[in-house]
Amino acid sequence: MAVPRYSTTSSRPLGVEEIVKQALDYEFISERPLKAWLRSAKLLLTEARICEQDGDIQRAYLFLYRHANLVIVKFPQHPEYKDPQLKAGIVANGRIVEENLKKLEQWKPKIKRDHERYVQAIERRNAERQRVEAERLSDQQERVANDEFGRLSVGADGGAYDDERGQALDANEHRQLAVDLAHQEIRRRDATKQATRRAGVSPATVAERRQGVVEDDGARVQSYRDDGSGLGAVGEGVRLAGHMLQHPSQRQSRSTAPQQQREPTSSYHYPSVPTKEGAMYWDMPSLQPGQQLPPPSRPAKHPLDRTPNNQSPPPPPIPTRPSKTTFKSTATTESGTPLRPLLLPPSLRTTFLNLAHANTLANLETCGILCGTLISNALIITHLIIPDQHSTSDTCDTTEAGDNALFDYADSHNLLVCGWIHTHPSQSCFLSSRDLHTSSGYQVMLPEAIAIVCAPRHNPDWGIFRLTDPPGLGHVLRCERKGLFHPHEETRLYTDAGGKGHVVEGQGLRFEVVDLRV
Repeated sequence: MAVPRYSTTSSRPLGVEEIVKQALDYEFISERPLKAWLRSAKLLLTEARICEQDGDIQRAYLFLYRHANLVIVKFPQHPEYKDPQLKAGIVANGRIVEENLKKLEQWKPKIKRDHERYVQAIERRNAERQRVEAERLSDQQERVANDEFGRLSVGADGGAYDDERGQALDANEHRQLAVDLAHQEIRRRDATKQATRRAGVSPATVAERRQGVVEDDGARVQSYRDDGSGLGAVGEGVRLAGHMLQHPSQRQSRSTAPQQQREPTSSYHYPSVPTKEGAMYWDMPSLQPGQQLPPPSRPAKHPLDRTPNNQSPPPPPIPTRPSKTTFKSTATTESGTPLRPLLLPPSLRTTFLNLAHANTLANLETCGILCGTLISNALIITHLIIPDQHSTSDTCDTTEAGDNALFDYADSHNLLVCGWIHTHPSQSCFLSSRDLHTSSGYQVMLPEAIAIVCAPRHNPDWGIFRLTDPPGLGHVLRCERKGLFHPHEETRLYTDAGGKGHVVEGQGLRFEVVDLRV
């Protein structure tokens, strides 16, 4: 699956090899349509973009590496890979990979520095613990040592990781704080976008400043080019990336120039960014003997009173940092992998039922899409989108145009698709076989994605569900039956995501309704 859960919720800085290992830890199911995998690729880019803008390059690195592996290694294995209708999407993703390879190369030194600093802090802490234990020579010394031992942390001896990385809280126990931080972070992001837009600074530049990453202007990756194969051939850099991603134990060099000393070989590989191009010089025109340059003209005088027309542009905004507080994962899948908390506005269900009221009276289902963003390791639902759809008494499906408009809107607003909500006008509160297939499409893109069912004529009248993983998600994704209501051999297909699950209702959490129906 494209985005299974992984342990990036860990508060410790990971090494590049650990991140790459997690990035490659997913299952690619070829029975799933390639068009759906293309959407998964887009969602990976959205998650990476959000993490990059927040300065979290560890998670951004994971998402971009996984995207590169999905596009370069997995897509060619899909039976629909040569479908002409999918050519544009495959080509576009190939070009994106080329650009992202440069980012991965730029981020690697900082990730290594952070990890090494963390390891050194751990070593200092352990050495200090041993010293304290050795000094327990008397009851008084033991009491003092115990007090000192209790105060020790990873950052106590100069690492400062507790202060820098902030504290991880339980969103269930700190719901109001989670809501307040979500509103604060959304305002911060909006203000940063407006300030950078006014100053003419790109969001990527602001993200680089926040991360402390300096881009090498001479860095180049060979461009994408079409070789007449129908899909277009990814440039040499991406072809080499594909080889490295498929064979991480091998390292190749295409350069004939003398090589600088290399770092020890490791299990992560992608094309090295070429060295910076030589500096360019422009020769001054030669002067004949005795020839002199004319003196420069005097600058024109300007009035002291400056008008807005001749004022210098404002300096670029100083990037602000998000809150150091994060929310830890308290729920897991059936395999034990952590799920990030998902904050849901309690009033969203009532708002949706009001929008669906006319259809409900006519015994027609209505569906809406839950979209949001990632803040402090929590998924925050910020948008309820109503796509164009076809409805019957037992089904509700988005139209092809509605599907495209939905994902275009989500992509342009940097939103993650976090699941869906739909009504059962006459049926009880459960996930039908058709609902299971719909939910699997969202959950394979985002493990925390949920399905909310509203059954106003029954008790219970609503529920929050997710597919079990395993066995539910994999079983449904491999199911090729097309009937409206068809049985599945597996019975433990879905479970409650509320209560002790990962969904947290945040009182006062604001959201926007976007109706895209035509």
